[in-house]
Formats: sequence, C-alpha cells, structure tokens
Amino acid sequence: MFSRPKSFSILYGIQRSFLTLFYLVSIIAVFWVLFYLLHEVLDMGGSVIIPVSIGYLVVAVLVYSLIQVISYIPANLAGAFDPVKNGIAEGSISTPSDLSKALADFMCAFFNFAFFDIEYAMVQIPGNEPVTSANLEIKDPGFNPDELERFTLSLDKTAYFRKIETNSGFLHFYLIPMIFGDRRIGYIAIGSRQKLWKIFVQLLNEFENDYVDDQVIHILDRQKK
Repeated sequence: MFSRPKSFSILYGIQRSFLTLFYLVSIIAVFWVLFYLLHEVLDMGGSVIIPVSIGYLVVAVLVYSLIQVISYIPANLAGAFDPVKNGIAEGSISTPSDLSKALADFMCAFFNFAFFDIEYAMVQIPGNEPVTSANLEIKDPGFNPDELERFTLSLDKTAYFRKIETNSGFLHFYLIPMIFGDRRIGYIAIGSRQKLWKIFVQLLNEFENDYVDDQVIHILDRQKK
C-alpha cells in the first residue's frame, strides 16, 4: 500500500521480531506452569489437560493477533496516509469532494484487520454532499444523513451511533467529528461488523486530530481563495 524508508523498515522489523520473540517465550513459560499445575499438583487427567491446553493456545493466538494489530497501526499509519497528503500538495486532491472520497476509501483500505475492520465510511464536509466509500445501500428506514450531522454537533470525540442495517448485513456505526480548534469542519461516519474496543475508538480520535483536520482546512482555505 505504501513505501517506508529503508532505515525505518529495518528498525520496525527488529522491533516486531523482539516483540514476537518475547511473546513466544512468555507463552511457553506460562504453558509449562499451567501444565505442571494441572498434571503434577492437581493430578488432572488428559480429559482436562487437553481441552484446557487447546483453549489456552487459542487465547494465546488471539492475543498475539491483537498485539500485532495494535503495534502495526501506529508504525504504518503515517506512511499509508502519505499519498493523500501528497495528493493535496500536488493538487490532484483539490476539492472537498475529492478529499472526502480519498478519506473514505483510505479508511476502508487501511483499517482492515480482524479486530478493527472498517467496511463503510462516509465523509461530510460543510457545504458539500456526504461522500461514501462504496455503493453500500442503507436499508434502515429511519436512517438519514441529517441525523448523523445533528448527532455529531453534540460530540467532541468519536462516539457510537447505533446499529444500522445495510444490504450486506448489520454494521455498527461510529461518528468522528472533525474539529480544528473551535471550528467544526464536518464528520466521518464509519461502519464496522463488530463493536470496536475502546483502544480503537481512541485511535480514531487521534487519527482525526493528527492526520485529517489540518488537511481539511487546507482544502477549505484553498477553495476560498
């Protein structure tokens, strides 16, 4: 999806290798203690030890996957978002609609993990129609983009909206207000198959604050000129 400087790639690879090695050693150590406790101390038979061991390994794999996601996103987000910033700088992204489309597509493409999968994104910048990432049909009869805008006006950070039915199933919708200083510059609505953990909701807040709001301001100021 993006290119990373070679020196950064080497450091990132070393970091991930140490993290994997530390986790693997920890898992083996805990597994040995668990096996010793069940077999030697509690004198449990195979009918208990085997399912407990399998359950432990499943949990260990899930936790490892979560750790990989959490460590991957901060290290790679800047590089992945760089083409959007470059597009704004060079002029290929020059209107609010262009930026809305780029943001919506980026969020669905990058945030594509087992624990954090954004399947739908809608971006609305004041004075412009909302732009979505895909031709996803909202089947909820009570859904209205105006409802999203009204709800967002009461927010100062990412918040859960509600579960909405689409033509591909139910999605959990979250609203991310775009705020620059005291100026409200629109919102991002995202839909995910699962409710997001608090750490991922906070990451969406930081993504808007560190990457998005200033780019929206650039486009709006350029449009005024």
